[in-house]
Amino acid sequence: MINLEIIKKLKESTFEDEDGEKYQLEFRDGLTDSEIEELKDQFPNKNIDSEIIEILKETKGWDGYGPEMVYFDSIGQFGFWELSPNSLTLGHDGFGNHWILDLSPNGKINKVFFACHDPAVFVVHSQNLNEYLSHLFQFYKSPDNSHLHEIQHKTVMKIWDDNKLCSSKSEFEDDNPQFKDFLKKFEGDQWTVADLRTGKNKDGFAWGKFGANQFTERHPTELIWVIKNKKKGFLSRIFGK
Repeated sequence: MINLEIIKKLKESTFEDEDGEKYQLEFRDGLTDSEIEELKDQFPNKNIDSEIIEILKETKGWDGYGPEMVYFDSIGQFGFWELSPNSLTLGHDGFGNHWILDLSPNGKINKVFFACHDPAVFVVHSQNLNEYLSHLFQFYKSPDNSHLHEIQHKTVMKIWDDNKLCSSKSEFEDDNPQFKDFLKKFEGDQWTVADLRTGKNKDGFAWGKFGANQFTERHPTELIWVIKNKKKGFLSRIFGK
């Protein structure tokens, strides 16, 4: 289904929450052409992707169960700029976890990520906006048997435990010499690189494993993050933690 077909179904449907209570999503009105033109100033390169504009004309978004406040004008509300400098916040759960639509520097749509704060994991939730809307519809119909539920309650812990998409700066540079100029400013061997350029759904990295106040920088155009490793204390070095 195309985006507007999914949204129409969401508007027409009545769902049931985990307590068995019936509910409907509370939709907001769409934006006018002038409101959309004014909103463009907040988007990267002052460009709103046509896919988002189509939705904004139908509805600003909705409030509801699970991911709260799914708004398509929520530019710049996600605070972790080092993870996603340009994004729309397409829901939060009220506990510090967010679903965001990543935007490229020219305003084009990227992947949808789930940013979990405990554990501190950044994971590919959906490959694009249409797939995310499909995942939302699946969640509203059957919360406990949904892609969204699995990522939020299982995938984040798996990524935290294995963190397999992270490699040392030297290893990454050996395999990707085209990023040598970008990486040369990160001096020393205390850097880890997370690469989600070809990230599939449920791929991600545990950025919080490198310390509460670690330095993180994202590549200007690619889904690549460079993270400074936390320094180990005396006891950690002894016990290997």
